[in-house]
Amino acid sequence: MSRPLGAPMAAGPRPVRRRLLGVLLTVVVALSGTLVAAPAATAADDTPPTTPQVTQKRWLPPKEPDFSGIWWWKPRATWTASRDDSGVTGYQVQVRHPGSHWHTPGSTTWRSPDRLRYRLLLEPGEQDCLRVRARDAAGNVSRWSKRRCTTAPLTPLMDFVDTTLVKDDGALTHPYAYLTTTWGGPTKTEDRFTDVRGVRLRVRTGPKAGRTTVYVGSRRLGTIDARSSTGRWRTITIRVPAEDAHTGRIRFVPRTEAPVKIRFVWPIGR
Repeated sequence: MSRPLGAPMAAGPRPVRRRLLGVLLTVVVALSGTLVAAPAATAADDTPPTTPQVTQKRWLPPKEPDFSGIWWWKPRATWTASRDDSGVTGYQVQVRHPGSHWHTPGSTTWRSPDRLRYRLLLEPGEQDCLRVRARDAAGNVSRWSKRRCTTAPLTPLMDFVDTTLVKDDGALTHPYAYLTTTWGGPTKTEDRFTDVRGVRLRVRTGPKAGRTTVYVGSRRLGTIDARSSTGRWRTITIRVPAEDAHTGRIRFVPRTEAPVKIRFVWPIGR
């Protein structure tokens, strides 16, 4: 039967489909918004702290004239604070003596991040080297700092076996050791030193000064020529390559009757 002209259309399924499509679109939009708003996964922290920079006095000064039986030096090493996004949680300090391996002193491996210093303990003629690294909260470890070494002088020169060559002014100190072939023999340290590659000395130069050769054990380090047109105390350093370092007593063998006056000696380790 045909529908009369102008009569309304019968209700069908189309409005229901439209409502379902609207609901689905609303769900899709809501889900897409949720996906966009979800935070990205946090990247793992694999960046180490910056490397600390160590400051250490290279040559320890001789003791004062009132030096009274304290046979060691206590120099303090310091270092810069490392930087890190996660925060530095500690520092590791290692010390090395000539002829030995790096070791961590004390009962703890990692020290407080608030303590940026460490105190060494040296006897006459000893050398200690120190290095430091940092660790952050994520467990990342920085590179080791450059090593910094410090050396205590052989003070007094009364440590030498033949004390007749030492002019002593009293309280365990000296103005100089007087080295010349007139005395008939070398001056040498009472103790043996390990892995010595050189020495640093205070020498009196002048027109009447002479020459002396320095040895460590059987290894010749070099000859000191103190002859000069002017008289003054000079700092002289002689050394050999690290692979030629030797162990033994440090000896001064005079080459001339003219004297060589040596005031202080710092052994240089490898």
